[in-house]
Amino acid sequence: MTKKNLMKIFLGLTLFTMGYIISITQKWSVEQLFRRKDWAMDTCFPNLSTDPFIPIQGSKTFVLNAFFEHRTHNMSLRLISIVWRPEKTIHHCLLCCQDRLFTSLAKRTIHNSHFGFPYGTGDFLCDIPEDCEPTHAGLVSEDFDPEHVTFVPILNRVPRESSFPVNFTVCLSTMFGGYNNVLQFVQAMEMYRLLGAQRVVVYKTNCSRDMEEVLHYYKDEVGLVEVFPWPIDTHIKVSSSWLATKSPGDLHYYGQIPALNDCLYRNMYQTKYLLLHDPDEIILPVDNNTWGELLSTLEIKYGNKANFYFENNVFPIEKTDESSRFNLSEWATIPGINFLLHVLREPILKSHYKTGKLIINPRTVFEISVHGVKRQNSRTVEVSSHLGRLYHIRRRKNGKLKSRDFVRDEGLLRFAPQMIRKVAHSLRKMNLPSQKQ
Repeated sequence: MTKKNLMKIFLGLTLFTMGYIISITQKWSVEQLFRRKDWAMDTCFPNLSTDPFIPIQGSKTFVLNAFFEHRTHNMSLRLISIVWRPEKTIHHCLLCCQDRLFTSLAKRTIHNSHFGFPYGTGDFLCDIPEDCEPTHAGLVSEDFDPEHVTFVPILNRVPRESSFPVNFTVCLSTMFGGYNNVLQFVQAMEMYRLLGAQRVVVYKTNCSRDMEEVLHYYKDEVGLVEVFPWPIDTHIKVSSSWLATKSPGDLHYYGQIPALNDCLYRNMYQTKYLLLHDPDEIILPVDNNTWGELLSTLEIKYGNKANFYFENNVFPIEKTDESSRFNLSEWATIPGINFLLHVLREPILKSHYKTGKLIINPRTVFEISVHGVKRQNSRTVEVSSHLGRLYHIRRRKNGKLKSRDFVRDEGLLRFAPQMIRKVAHSLRKMNLPSQKQ
């Protein structure tokens, strides 16, 4: 054996030994902190928080929720978080197990979809020690006060691969900016119901008084909508754009991506399929009448483990068919945009940035972004426009188009009679402040 090879072996063994010593020291340091601060590790009285954003002492991290991770080799725990990307702090999980406290070194993963902002979505993966059946978890840095550790209940305790409570759940992006697009939101809810949605999840920063009434109706009267408070702007300077150059801030677009990842994990074992889009968007089957029929067709071809991407079709709000028979006078005073008046779409360019949306099997996904699956144990299939399309009513994207360039697409109108009846019924049930005489 040459002297050069011996040096390589010696260097490798040295680095391995140093890494092992560091890992032991990192684990011991937290336990030693408990002893120094006279905090008993044989008792666990979790301090629970009602704030959806839990700051971690000695760190810029915020924890959102903790979930059992059943897809790793060893039983583990995943904490969905918002992390300060430049930070190098070492973290540990604290686990409440049968009223005893255990520690586990946390492995941090920063999700790639941060768009250059210093804050981004992250998760911490912690192995669960033997003889530990945790009920609550907390995250700590090495510089923490045991008296101020905040815990969260651990969700997703029982996995399932069938017999889900619902078949289709829609995760909407964050609601912010005094959101007041009432008519479009109501139309979206009724369309989602017609297509097969049984649950819609909203992460609400703020909205108008009218929208509060709408959310109350769909949450308490219909049982369709689940609302989670999302006061992220009280904790982090958020951007109102996807680029910091367009809107300065420390986190992309009101925390849209951490909200979507939280929604993914919350519903992993509660729904067969998960849709991720905005209330100005509808994934519409072309030949089928429901998402269930569409997914049955796709499952025959691609199996039930695939995830499905639908290309974005933009219907500019600047192009309105005022002469349409669906320009109803009874909706004239309702704030918001009427889906049914927008039937002209921009042609899709051959080369373009992908901005479509998804229907996913959440049990195959580890990390999600706005327009795609970033980490999965399956595959994502782009669905042919002959089978399904994303209808997106928004400001025009291509300002160079002439009137003759737009494509007339009345696919949504085949649902118009049913949708109008459902919307009219729901609006009558609501007590919108702006409509009071």
